[in-house]
Amino acid sequence: MGLPILCPTGEGAISSIFCHCLSALANARSNSLFPNNRFFCPFPGRCLVVNGLIGKSRFLLTFSLVLILALIVGCGSAAPEIVDVEVVREIPVEVEVSKEVVKEVPVEIEREVVREVPVEVTVEKQVLKEVTSETVVERVVIPTPIPVQVVEAKAVSERLEKVAVAVGGQSWDSNYSYKVNIGGFLDKWPVLEYLVGVDNETGGYTAELATEWSIADNGKDWTFKLREDIPWQDGYGEFTAEDVRHSMWLLVQPTAAPSGASTWRKIMGTSRGDDEATTMARAEEVVEIVNDHEVIIHLGIVLPEALFNLGKRRNLPMESKARWDAVGDEGMGEKIVGTGPMSYVERVEGSHVLYDAADEHWRVVPEYHQLEFRAIAETQTRLASLLTEQVHLAVIERAIRDEVTSRGFEFVDGVFPGIQHHWTFWGNFHTKPDVIDPDNPMLKKEVRQAMAKAVNREAIVQALLPGAKVQIPSYVKFTQLDEVVWPGLINPEWDARWDEMYGYDPEAAKQLLAAAGYPDGFEFTLALDSNPALPEILDIGQAMALDFEAIGLKPTLANIEGSKIRSLRRAWDIHNTLSGSAGYSYTVYHLETLFCTCGSVRTFVDPYLDTKIEELNVTVSPTERTRVMREMGDFCYDNFCALPMFDIAPDIAINPKYIESYVFPGFISGFYTHLEYIETVPQ
Repeated sequence: MGLPILCPTGEGAISSIFCHCLSALANARSNSLFPNNRFFCPFPGRCLVVNGLIGKSRFLLTFSLVLILALIVGCGSAAPEIVDVEVVREIPVEVEVSKEVVKEVPVEIEREVVREVPVEVTVEKQVLKEVTSETVVERVVIPTPIPVQVVEAKAVSERLEKVAVAVGGQSWDSNYSYKVNIGGFLDKWPVLEYLVGVDNETGGYTAELATEWSIADNGKDWTFKLREDIPWQDGYGEFTAEDVRHSMWLLVQPTAAPSGASTWRKIMGTSRGDDEATTMARAEEVVEIVNDHEVIIHLGIVLPEALFNLGKRRNLPMESKARWDAVGDEGMGEKIVGTGPMSYVERVEGSHVLYDAADEHWRVVPEYHQLEFRAIAETQTRLASLLTEQVHLAVIERAIRDEVTSRGFEFVDGVFPGIQHHWTFWGNFHTKPDVIDPDNPMLKKEVRQAMAKAVNREAIVQALLPGAKVQIPSYVKFTQLDEVVWPGLINPEWDARWDEMYGYDPEAAKQLLAAAGYPDGFEFTLALDSNPALPEILDIGQAMALDFEAIGLKPTLANIEGSKIRSLRRAWDIHNTLSGSAGYSYTVYHLETLFCTCGSVRTFVDPYLDTKIEELNVTVSPTERTRVMREMGDFCYDNFCALPMFDIAPDIAINPKYIESYVFPGFISGFYTHLEYIETVPQ
């Protein structure tokens, strides 16, 4: 059963809605209210389930009951009265223990802050009620973190010797955290920690290296209080505020090439090409050090949702300043050093990455001694590794799911439908006339719509993703979790018009091509690259090629790694090419990175979208931010900024002989996170 979330109160609090609904979804999943414990469908009747459709009435009744249950179980009693003077609330806490213990108890408070409050209780084989109180004066607007659960390690003899995980080929085989795409964090999560974590069951924010945080009314200034006595691996001292400043500087200094570089430059107030001294001066202004264990981060833009950027959902892990001072940029690539429950042992490029698990750690001690990632591009080789017990978890194509389960293996889904699969029409740089290729057919709206309507999504799902729970329609970078955070974000007309605008219709697609001046079709590049969370993406691309040929198009299939695509689009030098991706993220983040000239990905840019991003960057009101983002969504929907496919929950095969349970949220890039919480079977 999912952990309850202590939800904030206060009229209009975005995060309160987010908190309630995440709790509802997580509890619904664990209480088996959705079919097969696997699926949440925001559009009843429109979600494709290979084994049958989910009924609308049953879904609506279920979801209503889940929301009521979540509000009762996850959020407690009614909100306390808010007054303009000091308020003292007493919260009873029952604790039953047989020896002296220290228990962390969450205390609801009335200001915009998140904190852990330790309460020391001494009891001997009896039940006592301990009452704590907190004096506060303001109101909460962001979620209270789920308290860190103190987990006792299994006895050394009960811990599994090694847990090995087989994933698809990696395009970002590197030890650098600040020079890789976000997908390159798959093998860095075990070592690195963040200011703010993500609960593996509920998806809610949790206290990690920060114990509490708050945001000012201007939507820019964030205060974080830091956890004390956290040692760096390899003897680099303890984690302090200096490391926070250093970690943010790493993302904008001259050698950096992080995912979302444009967003980080806006946050830090830097520009492309700034030298080390300039970026360091900005870091000192942006990250104000109050003391060794408190910082105030002054963002360069309005970003009430900044916990997404500053926490574990993106790419701001804490890195040691002392280590940088000792080894420099070149030395940082030799290994991964963090504060996490695992330490780096070795990387053999193209083969594996190995870690040792800690015997003691403040957050969690893994139930095994070593963790190994194996990069195996070939499906049959991954399957053989699982069947022969060389690995204990493996990403396996769904088309051979029956073969795997018939041999006693099981599949574990992410808690949320965390993969959003879509394809990009490259070359739509409408704000850069000097780099546009005028002969690129994909510049025409009719061509993009024709290609969207040429693809038979349902047939592809049935052939390549049997048993998977897939959501169609899918709106690129507008997801149901985003709708929870920003109610009203998703326009209901998108669903009503889906068949007309995007639905499979090869005859209509041919007519659109003819109207665009291409009655005989045209040649283009269909780029293929593996994806760890969606290994079927190569087969999906080949199936799409057949659909395109059926309407007269002439695709040339080419294996192009994601790193190559990244270099080309950063240089504005990729045209008449279609490439696929599988990721999941916040709308507010991706609107800027994908659909703005200022973005680092810029899959489709237009003057109208740039204007809206500028408006978003100065807007604090949640309602107004939702309006701006929805207007951008309307534009992209009507202009076919991308070719949407479907949303799907990531899954992974496990060997139940060794793995008792593995729970992961599924919406963090890299997908297979929280491996340190795997529960193993004693051997």
